[in-house]
Amino acid sequence: MGLRILIFITLLASSSAWAGLVWTPEEGWHVAQGGLTNKLIGPTGEDFDNAIELMNAAREEQEEGNQWSALDLYDDVVDEYRSSIFAPEALFQRARIYIERHQFDAATKELVEIIRKYPSYSNYNQVIAELYKIGEVVQDGADPYYWGIIPGFYDPDISTKAYQQVVDNAPYSEYAPLALMNLAFVANDNNKPEEAIDALDQLINNYPESVITSDAYLTLAQTYGALVQGPQYDQGATRKSIAYYKDFLILYPQSTNIADAEAGLYYMEETLAGSKYDMGTFYWNYRNNPRAALVFLNEAITVAPNSPTADKARELIIEIKSGEEPPMTPYDWVFGRYQEPSMRQYDDQSQIDMLENEGFQIEQTEDFLETPGAMAEEVVGPDGETQTYAGEGIPFADPFLDDPIMEPYDGVGPIDPMLGPEFEVENLYPVELPGPDTPQQKAVDKWDTEQAQNPDLPAGDQ
Repeated sequence: MGLRILIFITLLASSSAWAGLVWTPEEGWHVAQGGLTNKLIGPTGEDFDNAIELMNAAREEQEEGNQWSALDLYDDVVDEYRSSIFAPEALFQRARIYIERHQFDAATKELVEIIRKYPSYSNYNQVIAELYKIGEVVQDGADPYYWGIIPGFYDPDISTKAYQQVVDNAPYSEYAPLALMNLAFVANDNNKPEEAIDALDQLINNYPESVITSDAYLTLAQTYGALVQGPQYDQGATRKSIAYYKDFLILYPQSTNIADAEAGLYYMEETLAGSKYDMGTFYWNYRNNPRAALVFLNEAITVAPNSPTADKARELIIEIKSGEEPPMTPYDWVFGRYQEPSMRQYDDQSQIDMLENEGFQIEQTEDFLETPGAMAEEVVGPDGETQTYAGEGIPFADPFLDDPIMEPYDGVGPIDPMLGPEFEVENLYPVELPGPDTPQQKAVDKWDTEQAQNPDLPAGDQ
């Protein structure tokens, strides 16, 4: 199955339970030595003997194959002893029965309830193992059954949900990287490359030391490669695939999958080189632009120097540099050959591109620095009337500002009607800004000097 990871989970015996609760065929459910007393088992004071009797009745039905009865009895335990040690064990046994009946959604629901309501359950690792088991069984092709009787259709979402629960609730367990890898396999098998890429990216970044991380690099490269439609299409996925193939070859030179990686890398580089070659031939055959053609043809050689595409690019470069003209197209026969761009046009276009880039940067800076208009609000004017200011036009000035000097609008006097003519622009006196030669600054400098020379001050204050 390719890189399909096969893991065989050896589950613990069902007798391993929370707070000393165990089951054996001889004694049934009981508390192991050093566990609870045989009286109260929960904060609401449920009777221990009644709970044990109900649990044993459910287990007896389960062992005899009466699954419906066992499910009902375990459900009674959960309802009547919700705060006891028996509730999570009953949920766990219900989940196991549901798995046997291929009711995978119901089993997942029971296991998730244990995780959310009983995080201290001692069999927590076994809960995670059962979730992983559900994902693996469904991934291998098991069909769900309605009510445990009527067979349904294969549903990969069941497997995806189970694996995702493993990753979310046990990120530090040994199952988490395996679940992520299998999530990627399920997604790829069902034509969901975006989900596969997301799972593999998590695996690479969160579990770099895992033994399957090398497979994640290779699978990620192959996933991106499957998105490539050919040299004539966008090459973003091709570049991603090349990058991950190269990472794999650098990080895992001793891997047994080196041959697969080298083959995949060769194909992706050949595809990218083909895209460059196609661009070069386009500029040569249809735009009469040898300079642009040479740029792309040289890039094709750089990407894959030993490929057949590189050999074709070298031949075309020789032809272009020999001075030959490109072949005539039907368009050329009717309207004349495409005019070859001059060096002046190249220089002019470069200048235009530079100016446009500068203009874009200036525009973005101005947008960043520009203060947005205020939201509409009611303002009380000097005459006591309430008016609405929407953040545009002439705002009302605050007559109680410490500094009443405000810039007047064109054709309008001082903004604040409480200000007299002495504050109009033409009557304002020059303001002396602080500086090294002002009396205030000289006084401050003199005081600092005296304090520094004062022997009576502690050293830390000088």
